[in-house]
Amino acid sequence: MSGENYKYTLLLSSLPVHPTELFETRQPPISRIQLDKRLALLDNEDADDLARIEALLHWSKMKELDDEAVVKQGMVMWRAIRNPFLKEVVMWRLELRTILTALRRRRDGESLTLGAPFDGFGERLRFIKKHWRESAFGMDALLPWVRQASELIEQDRPLELERLILELIWRHYQRVGQGHYFDFPAVVIYVLKWDVINRWTHYDKEQAVLRFDELVSAGLDGVSIEFG
Repeated sequence: MSGENYKYTLLLSSLPVHPTELFETRQPPISRIQLDKRLALLDNEDADDLARIEALLHWSKMKELDDEAVVKQGMVMWRAIRNPFLKEVVMWRLELRTILTALRRRRDGESLTLGAPFDGFGERLRFIKKHWRESAFGMDALLPWVRQASELIEQDRPLELERLILELIWRHYQRVGQGHYFDFPAVVIYVLKWDVINRWTHYDKEQAVLRFDELVSAGLDGVSIEFG
């Protein structure tokens, strides 16, 4: 076993196991302070990558930017991530955020004419642009959750929307994390799942309503309803 593998095996072995079911969880299995102490074992380059990933997914540093600038800056940070698997994981979340933003804009009455610019992430942008007026942007077969999210946004049901998206993210991390147990991607997946648990265990109905309001009034920079 190489030194790096041994170190990351030691790191991950020191962490409590995440629960299988998100919504049965009452508290994170470890505090963020204790988690950060374990993450001190990361190599410098991996620590930098994890910081990039968390910054991209938490978005807080981009609130002053418009969507075009958010995408431009976000892509610079995304390209700097060295691991191809982790780049896919991050792009999946950014694409989810893009779809939620599009649903919000359509709910607000915004129209998108053919050829008009729409800033966002991921390959699904072409569906959004081509099928703007369709409930699920023509992605029923590819992403069945989009129609459900669209209906919840249209019906002003923030609690159900938050639960839907949290469950979607949780299941995605469980699925893509299979096959990564004692390497750097496994560490990142652990941290991202911790973020989801932390969000759920600090769940607040009033805050969910506020995040929903944020969703329906913000651009890509402000979609913290994309939950963590």
